[in-house]
Amino acid sequence: MGNLLIVESPKKASHIRHMLGDGWSVKATLGHIRDLPLTGEAAYIRPPDFAMRYEILDTKHKEIVSGLRAAASSADTIFIATDPDREGEGIAWHVCQVLKIKPGEAKRISYQEVTESAIRKALAKPRPVNMRLVAAQEARRALDRMVGWEVSPILSRSIGAKASAGRVQSPALRLIVERERAIKAFKPTPFYQVVAHMPGAKGAWRATWLDGTKEGEYFQDKSFAQALADAIPSMPLAVSKAESKPTRKSPTPPFTTSSMQMDGARALKIGVDDIMKAAQALFEAGAITYHRTDSPNLSEEGETMLRETLKKIGLPVVETPRRWKAKGDAQEAHEAIRPTKSDRENAGEDKNQQALYDLIRKRALASQMPDAIYQQTSCTLDGGEFQKKPAIFRAVGSVLTDPGWQALYQESDEDAEDDAKGSEKVAANPVPKLSVGDKLSADRGEMLAKKTKAPPRYTESTLIKALEDHGVGRPSTYASIINVLYKRDYMKRRGKAPALYATDHGESVSDALLPFDFSGLDYTRLIEDSLDDITQGKMPPRDLLSKSYADLKNTLDAMPGDPTAQPCPVDGCDGTVTRRESKKKPGAFFWVCSNRDAHDLLTDKNGNPGEPFGESGSGPANSNTDGPACPECGDLTGKYETKNGHPYYRCSKGHGTWWDDNGAIGKAWEPLPAGKGKKTGARRKKT
Repeated sequence: MGNLLIVESPKKASHIRHMLGDGWSVKATLGHIRDLPLTGEAAYIRPPDFAMRYEILDTKHKEIVSGLRAAASSADTIFIATDPDREGEGIAWHVCQVLKIKPGEAKRISYQEVTESAIRKALAKPRPVNMRLVAAQEARRALDRMVGWEVSPILSRSIGAKASAGRVQSPALRLIVERERAIKAFKPTPFYQVVAHMPGAKGAWRATWLDGTKEGEYFQDKSFAQALADAIPSMPLAVSKAESKPTRKSPTPPFTTSSMQMDGARALKIGVDDIMKAAQALFEAGAITYHRTDSPNLSEEGETMLRETLKKIGLPVVETPRRWKAKGDAQEAHEAIRPTKSDRENAGEDKNQQALYDLIRKRALASQMPDAIYQQTSCTLDGGEFQKKPAIFRAVGSVLTDPGWQALYQESDEDAEDDAKGSEKVAANPVPKLSVGDKLSADRGEMLAKKTKAPPRYTESTLIKALEDHGVGRPSTYASIINVLYKRDYMKRRGKAPALYATDHGESVSDALLPFDFSGLDYTRLIEDSLDDITQGKMPPRDLLSKSYADLKNTLDAMPGDPTAQPCPVDGCDGTVTRRESKKKPGAFFWVCSNRDAHDLLTDKNGNPGEPFGESGSGPANSNTDGPACPECGDLTGKYETKNGHPYYRCSKGHGTWWDDNGAIGKAWEPLPAGKGKKTGARRKKT
């Protein structure tokens, strides 16, 4: 006997087991233990009840559930410690279901870091499963299934290729496609700038001509620009404005999930999926706090620890702990990402984990350090009038006088306007301290011929920034969104950055999905807001599902009809049949009748509807139980013969078809590629 703690990750389970010692058993679920089925009517989420019928889908998780049940049967107390987010709460509820624990009586615990003190503190204050979070997680899963299963078949038929619609991936794909088309349609605009090169005791500096154009306009008079540049050396320049003042730059907050993905991908030169894998490993090892968060703020305990570490290593500490304002849609369920022990300089089992830990630690420590201080010097030079235009020049330069937090941490070049790279640019322009009325002469003038640039292609980092700005998805889903777009061949990456390109297939899919609300950026943000409302008890999940299904159905009904549709050939049936491709066996087809209650699905005969499954030896009817037990569900299979007399077995629930092996289940059956093999249309699958 003893206590049982249930977590998600086997690695985390092993780590915690060593912390808790004797009297504890720690088991892992390996993520979700149940999900919606992949075949049959139960796979769809439809009105009026939007029922979700879960199954344990694979052998590995069946073994995991058996192990959980065995461990639970001998445990004095069961604690459920799945991840502290919406998905983790959903997994906790599924654990309750398979172990027959009432959610209100469950001992659910959560913690922000895998340390002994945090876990023991959580064990002392268990709570019930939060059914509002579970409801939001189920609604999210239902919406994803609803979109995928209702739209994907129509999408595939409309573009003439296999394709999948995703509720969150579709607007992300739209961003990529629209950027790709903007780049292809872009026509560069030539324009000109004029620079006065000035002598100085600390080095030459530059002043740029203020051409008088408004924002979005470009100076395009090349002959004037060249004439002005040529005239600059002989032009008397008077200082009309001069200023020198200190400016301050505050540190960025500790990492949220999205800022960690963006800055980590740029600094470490790896994909966001690798960033998340490294962060997951660091969290499970107890090196960092929970890495799925949209809060930029630290706990009081975290602030205190970081400030003490800074003092210990001799770095300055800002007088008052810093706080940041979270974005409007941030859930702030967790604190920002930080090390669990900030005096620990190194952590991680490989170079990605080690580099990411160093980045997380330094950024968290820097957040509690003083501002960086620059001395900014600027001036305006008046050269009078040249060809009826004012010859006014402006120069700005900055010098770092106190590095503050920048002594420890440097932002990426793209992360801020006056970052490290920007500091180099202004340091190369050492504007001297001047006084109004000073008279100056330039060494030379220069005309710079330039062209406007097309918008840059997204990188994984900038795509995440765009998703965050538009409210598409949540920080914890960005990596999976990007992976799905790669997996489905909707986008590719090229180059050192690397830049993201929409494929032709991706463009076709995006265009075909334009009529659907879910492909729009605003709609996706509203869905995320609704899921938050469900979490807060402000909206019943069915209200969201009903509206979403109605929106989906209205769009589907307005689309052109299915080109495969034809009258049902079954005697006495007045329904309409349409051809479908098997999700489990790509390349295998069947026919669905609108009169679903009248008869079974129909077989496919050379692109035309055949007999209902179970007739004429075409497939199993529920009454045929002449075969051995199905290895998936345990029900008796039906025994049939091919046209050439070869016996085979098929599960009535669609779990598979197998050749006969002396009265037992043999090798799996699969359809032959078109135009190959005998007319049986089958072959033995290599095992």
